[in-house]
Amino acid sequence: MLSGEFHAVVRCPSCRSNTDVWLEEVPEQDDGLLGDITTQDIVEECEFCGCEMDLVIAACGGGWTAFATDGPDEAFEVENLDFAYDDWLGELQPEPQPSAIFYQAIYDWTGLLYSIGDRNSGAAGVNRMLLVQLFSIVEAYLSDAIIKLTFDDPNVTQAIVKWHPDLKDERVSLQKVASEPTLVRDMLVSQLRMKTQFHRLEFLHGMLRAAIGHHLLPGDKAERDLLLQSVHYRHYCVHRNGRDTDGNILTVLTLEYLNELAARFKALVGQLATVISDRR
Repeated sequence: MLSGEFHAVVRCPSCRSNTDVWLEEVPEQDDGLLGDITTQDIVEECEFCGCEMDLVIAACGGGWTAFATDGPDEAFEVENLDFAYDDWLGELQPEPQPSAIFYQAIYDWTGLLYSIGDRNSGAAGVNRMLLVQLFSIVEAYLSDAIIKLTFDDPNVTQAIVKWHPDLKDERVSLQKVASEPTLVRDMLVSQLRMKTQFHRLEFLHGMLRAAIGHHLLPGDKAERDLLLQSVHYRHYCVHRNGRDTDGNILTVLTLEYLNELAARFKALVGQLATVISDRR
């Protein structure tokens, strides 16, 4: 049997509705003579009438077909959902000018802040959306800047891998390393792109300290607390529609607060961008 994600739309023999069938495995193609068919009998429930459907999944010619046991003349294509559309992420080159993109995005965001932001309420939905968009801009910069560092400097890659809790104990064969010269960097970039939350400022602070000796978070406690608390506000806006864990709606997201937070983020990005530029 071949495991994976497979999908077919099958006409129910009872109610004649088109119903989705999701499969986790299908028969493998027989390696024998061309045209050989391998089959598997399954039972699925119609999502509309609830009747059980006796189906046959047939593998032939490099693909799969589903048909009802009592209606073999009507065949339905089985699609292999290989999710290859995600592969483009692994092929992306780093953004060449992440700080320029950041400043242009912040300029546009500031225009939105004063054109659509609610000046009378710190609980307005539009202000919550502006906070989330601000974080998207900052996270995109941090992601692009750190990934570009790993492409530009093998020492940065080595330092992050040595520090990273999910990578420092990773084991790969010498044969694989020898055959893929950029293996370590590619593994790190995949970890950064697929599994790293770039609003985890304390985590990134540790990563950048290990990689280039830079302290991402400010030394001033009040400024640092402002940034770290905003991460909680982001969580409440994204996951709880603006309510904290006690169910209270956030009322602090005034235009003044958002403008101050943006200024703190611009300072954070500016300092990191300067450190990166000085390394060249």
